[in-house]
Parts: sequence; structure tokens; C-alpha cells
Amino acid sequence: MAFDEILHHVGDRGRFQIWMIVVLNILSMVSSPHDVMENFTAAIPAHHCSVNLLDTSRSEISMAMNLTTEAMMKISIPMGPNQKPEQCRRFRHPQWQFIDSNISTSNSTELETEPCLDGWTYDHSVFTSTIVTEWDLVCDFQSFKYYAQATSLAGHFVAAPLCGIISDRFGRKPLLIYCSLAYGILGTCCAFVSNFSLYCVLRFLLSASASTVGMNSLILVLEETSVQWHATVIVLSGLFSSTGQAGLGGLAYVLSDWHLIQLTSALPYFIFFILFCWVPESARWLMITGKTDQALKELQRIASINGKKDIAQNLTTEDLRSKVKEDVCSTVKHFRIKDIIINPMIRKIVLCYSSVLFAELFSIFGLLLDVHMLGKNIFVTQILLGVIDIPSKSLTYFILRNVRRRPLIAFLLFATGGCITITIFLSEDMYVLRLAIFILGKGCFAAFISINTAYCNELSPVPLRSTLSGIYISVARLASVLSALTLVTRKYFVHLPMIFCGVLPIVATINIYFLPETFNHPITDTIKDMEKRLMSKNISEKEGQDFLETTNC
Repeated sequence: MAFDEILHHVGDRGRFQIWMIVVLNILSMVSSPHDVMENFTAAIPAHHCSVNLLDTSRSEISMAMNLTTEAMMKISIPMGPNQKPEQCRRFRHPQWQFIDSNISTSNSTELETEPCLDGWTYDHSVFTSTIVTEWDLVCDFQSFKYYAQATSLAGHFVAAPLCGIISDRFGRKPLLIYCSLAYGILGTCCAFVSNFSLYCVLRFLLSASASTVGMNSLILVLEETSVQWHATVIVLSGLFSSTGQAGLGGLAYVLSDWHLIQLTSALPYFIFFILFCWVPESARWLMITGKTDQALKELQRIASINGKKDIAQNLTTEDLRSKVKEDVCSTVKHFRIKDIIINPMIRKIVLCYSSVLFAELFSIFGLLLDVHMLGKNIFVTQILLGVIDIPSKSLTYFILRNVRRRPLIAFLLFATGGCITITIFLSEDMYVLRLAIFILGKGCFAAFISINTAYCNELSPVPLRSTLSGIYISVARLASVLSALTLVTRKYFVHLPMIFCGVLPIVATINIYFLPETFNHPITDTIKDMEKRLMSKNISEKEGQDFLETTNC
């Protein structure tokens, strides 16, 4: 394509591209724990009703002063069906008879109990503080944890399409700068917030900022590197993202306080804010939107960084204009958001691919927000879920170069849904096998994310790339929001979330048939390029059907 020739001229795999890839990878590692952070910051520790003996007689208080903690629990907290202390009820009056070791505490169902009127006592051996212990999000208020997670994920859903449109209109760089600064400030405020409602609002805004930074940084790097490097860029970004998720388990274990975990995730964004002020705007976007003079400055800057100062000095706007197609320059000027709806080919791609993304994200994300259900040690589980991505995403480097997109995505959808469905039939006592199968499904999901990143960019023409990426991310985040809310249905039927998560991706494989193949095809710079590709696909399919009909005859 025209711009690829210009980029190759100034350097498409030099020092500038390496520096940009390094920044992107560090950003991926830092930002990836954002969505699953509340596995730790919103962890629910062991708890029971606070024991208050102030309303008892003076003699009973004197007796209580000599009791051990275990004995106090026996006389104050009833035992549940699992032979563990009840978390949400306590005896209305101390049951002193249970001090006698010969009397069983299991026969306490007929004794009078009451809710935790004086609050709860929490086990601080694992976490010194979480938002659950801070605002007592347990018992009747336990669902508020999932509502907080859903609110946070809703930030991605709202921001992605809006920021995609803004990015295609005003460029990649401005949003990167402002949203990096916003995340640093809002994240710092969130670490010290004292109100649950304000916490939810700040998490919503943080997700909106994180979504914008992540989407635009990847697009910016891909638009300024050689097509041959795209597989490497995508896989490396995915690997560093998985490393960040695995590192979150170790970080949470060391810090064990939600304030510190939140603050640690926010501070690096102040550094990214400074770095993005220096980063050039996407020269590809500038040229396609007709900003040739500014594109020239950015390309000269890239050439200088790559050690091609002679080329930087000799490059002129006339050289750029002679390379750029007229239809490319006019694409964005006449583009309106409703064209996505009006154009039947674009609409077909958006609808079909959105359903695929929705199914895959819905299937896995809710379970990632509830990892304590997958194993006994939440820190080890989180590390394993991050580590398993590394071989899976490493393998996708070779897959992207050698395998067609459509059958690969269909296989990964089916495999992810199958692994989740199998766990429904395994008892909770088989937690090692359950975790192993889910980790296999998580590996398929990790491969899907890398393939999806490449496929999404290959499907989208440059003028609509941020807009379409925003739509896809919005759909994916809607899936994650609904997936988080689906966890609440567990109190009605314990396997209901798993059924939804397992069946949906299997059904969604049907939609892959209606999408075009992009393997070994050049990047689509214009909407017309994409329409030609879709037309050629339809013609090929029609010729194949005619051939089969002729053969049958």
C-alpha cells in the first residue's frame, strides 16, 4: 500500500519502532491487572458477627473475660450446615452450655438468633484491608461487590465507542496524553476514597481511561510499524499483559491492603503521561485525513530517530501527496458514523464479529472475577491463570503466520466453551481437576485474545479503525458487565453462571461463517478496499457453490 512504501522509506523496523514496542509492552503489563484487581481489593475474608456481651450480667462478663476466643465463638455464633461458624447470624443471648465440651454445638438450630447488629469481625491474616471489610459488603450486602465490579467494567463499555470516534476524528495522541493523566489522578484518589458510591464512580472513570489508553496505544504502534512486525507486536503485548496478571498475584500477596494495591496501579500512569507527550502522532492517520504537512513532520522525526537523517531532510510534502491515493484522502472527510449502519457489508461484519466477541468475553470474564471458586489459594490461582497465557500466546506467534483466521477462531470458541461446560459436572472437592480444566480453557481464551487483536485490525480500514475497535471493545465490555452480574444468579442455582458461560461460545461459532478471511491479505487502508475483499469472498463462495452443483449434476 502507498503509506507502507513511505514508512519503509523512513524506517519501519528501526529504533523508533523498538522504543514504541517497549513502551507498549510496559503499558500492557501495568494496565492488565486493572479489571481483575478486585479479586484482591474486593476479596471476602472469613468473617462472623461481632460478639457483644455488654447487655449481659456482670457475673457473665467476668466469666467471659476468662474465655478463649474459640470458647467465645462457641457461645456466641451458631454453627452452619458445613459445621463452620455462621457468617451472618449470632445467638441473641450467649449459650453458656456450649462451654462444656461434651455438649454438641451442631444442635443449635432451635436456639434464638439475630442478624449481625453490631457489625462483623474479619480475619485479617490474608488481607489487612479490602473494600469488603472497609464497607461491610457481606451477608445481605455481598451482592454489592459484584455490582461494584460491573460498574467498573461498564466504564469500558461506555468509553470505548466514544473514544474510538474521537480518536478517528482528532487523532491517537491527544487521548493517550489526557487519559494517562486522568488515570493517574483518579487512581490516586480512588486509593484514599472513604465512600463506597464514590469508589464505584472512580472505578468507572478509571476503566474508561484504561480502555482508551489501551486501545489507542496498540493502534498507534501498529500504524507505525511494518505489517511483518504486527504478529510480533501483538504477541509481545499479550505476553506482557499475562505477565502483569500473574504479577498481580504476587503483588497482592506482598501488599495485602487494597489502598496500596490501587495506588500502586495508578502511579505509573504519570510516567506514561510524560512519555506520550513525546510520542509522535500516527503519520498514517494524518495522511489519510489529509493532514499532509503534519504527517511530513512526524515522518521526518521518525526517520531521524531511525538514523536516516538524509531521508528526513529530503522528504517533502510533494513526495507524500504523490504516494497517497485520492480516494484515501477523501475517505474520512465524507465519513459519518451512520455510514457503518447504512453500509450493508460493514454492518454485516460488525454484527457477526460483535456476537463472537460477546460470547467469548462473556464465557470467561465472570469467572476471572471470581477466582476463589477455582482453587483454595487465590494468589496461586491468579498466578497460574497469568502464567498459562505465556505458552498459549507464544504459540499464537507462529499460528498468526501460518493458520487461517476463521477456522482458528471457531476452534478456540468451541474449546473455551467445552472446558467451562465440563467443570459443571465436577464436584467442588475435585478442585485440582476443576482448576486444571479451567486453566486449559483460559489458555484457549488467551490465544483468542491475540488472534482477535490481529483479526480486528485486519478487518478494519484505517479511517474507521478506532471507531470499529471502540464498537468491538464496547460489545466485549458489555459482555463482561453482564458476565459479572450473572455471578449473582449463583444464589438461585449454583451451576447457572457456568451453564451460560459454557454454552454461549459454542453457539457463537456459527457466526464465523459469515466473516471474511484476512490471512495473508494486505491491510485495508480504505472502505473501498474492504468492500472489494468482501466482494471477492462472495464471488469465490458463489463459484464454489456453482462448481458443486455442476459436479452433482
